[in-house]
Amino acid sequence: MRETLIGVSIKLWLLKTLRLRNCKIFYRGLVISGVEILVEDGKISRLTKLKINKPVDETIDLNGLLVIPGLIDVHVHLRGLNLSYKEDYDTGTLAAAFGGISTVLDMPNTDPATENAETLRSKIETARPKIYVNVGFYSFIPEKLTEISRLVAEGVFGFKVFMHRVMPGYKFNSLEDLRKPFEAIGRTGLPVLVHAERRETYEAVKHANPNGGLEAFEAALSEESENESVDELTAMLRKIKPVKLHFCHITSPVSLKRIAEAKAEGLSVTCEVTPHHLLLSKKNYETLGIYGLVDPPLRSEGCVEGLWVGVRKTMVDCIASDHAPHTLEEKSIGNIWSIKTGFPGLETLLPLMLDCVNRGWLSLSKLVELTSQNPAKIFRIAGRGSIEIGYWADLTVVDLNGEFRIDPSEFKSKAKHSPFKGWKGRGIVKGVLVNGEPVFLNGEILSKPGVGRVIKPGVWV
Repeated sequence: MRETLIGVSIKLWLLKTLRLRNCKIFYRGLVISGVEILVEDGKISRLTKLKINKPVDETIDLNGLLVIPGLIDVHVHLRGLNLSYKEDYDTGTLAAAFGGISTVLDMPNTDPATENAETLRSKIETARPKIYVNVGFYSFIPEKLTEISRLVAEGVFGFKVFMHRVMPGYKFNSLEDLRKPFEAIGRTGLPVLVHAERRETYEAVKHANPNGGLEAFEAALSEESENESVDELTAMLRKIKPVKLHFCHITSPVSLKRIAEAKAEGLSVTCEVTPHHLLLSKKNYETLGIYGLVDPPLRSEGCVEGLWVGVRKTMVDCIASDHAPHTLEEKSIGNIWSIKTGFPGLETLLPLMLDCVNRGWLSLSKLVELTSQNPAKIFRIAGRGSIEIGYWADLTVVDLNGEFRIDPSEFKSKAKHSPFKGWKGRGIVKGVLVNGEPVFLNGEILSKPGVGRVIKPGVWV
């Protein structure tokens, strides 16, 4: 048995038993001090304020730091495969770990795209030996609806649809065209994830402004377009109620209100917001320029304030990064319609949100709810999302008083840029355990690739 202080260099691989001592934990809405955690075979086997005397492989003294459930990020683009020059499964999941995230769900717009059982299986086999955190996968709605059951058997977490752009998989020209696939997916119990804008608006503005700039981009993906898409989709849901809809990266307070009304009617709808839509507004384009381009775009300061109201009033279900790594060249070459949108977010989500906790903008309890507990419930991620005996030891160690300054050159992600470059705040990630294995502590990588697991809905793996 060894005992290690968090500041001391150690190497840990394939521990059977681990004791975390002298820590605070977030447990069932409360912060409890002076706790010891016993981890056996990757799971939490004991939580106590007494000293654990059982022999263990390793003891780590956390010196009073806070342990929260490992974050679950339900909107991540890990890239990989033919897009590995932007990000690969090792760099993306290591970035997640250093951001305090123990589980990610990967979007299907890769190359090749995830749209059938074969492409999903290939992605899983490629990712499995590389991942530092747990990973689940989404698919596009497949072109052949008979493929849905095969994708479900492979463990897909849901089906993504872009309302404003033609993407791989099932082709549609109207909402009515989506009725059959929505009904088929509804029978599986899995959600449809929606990128909510109107194709008619997007195509009309793009056609009228082929060489347009930022104003044209904002008009094509306007707040009104999002609101109308949410209205149309919730109206459709009233006709085929078994379907679960999850609205990605909502930016409009009006959309949040409509989604809340749909929930009140008993419809199965959930939504997420991102840190960049909570903390940045269109005014930031003055300094960020095209490097701040994201889909959906940054909105007005009024929208930002409205999203925070939604967070506090339980109108928002999840906070997700929408981690979207690209090269800087891809974000600067071409016109507004060909420039790649998005930026990395795995390593900034938790520090930024912890700073918001310190500023009194949201409670620690609400943060854990939106980044761990709700994602686990909505997407049926079994045995994760809370600190409970019998649950997997996916744990994040944070220092609420630690100061940070965001420096993208230090990211583990291949994408070394961020709209939050230079931002300062309080609340840093000191370590992450995934399946009971310390992936990193105090800035040092302690695990090998493959410590993460490929997960499936409702399965304790």
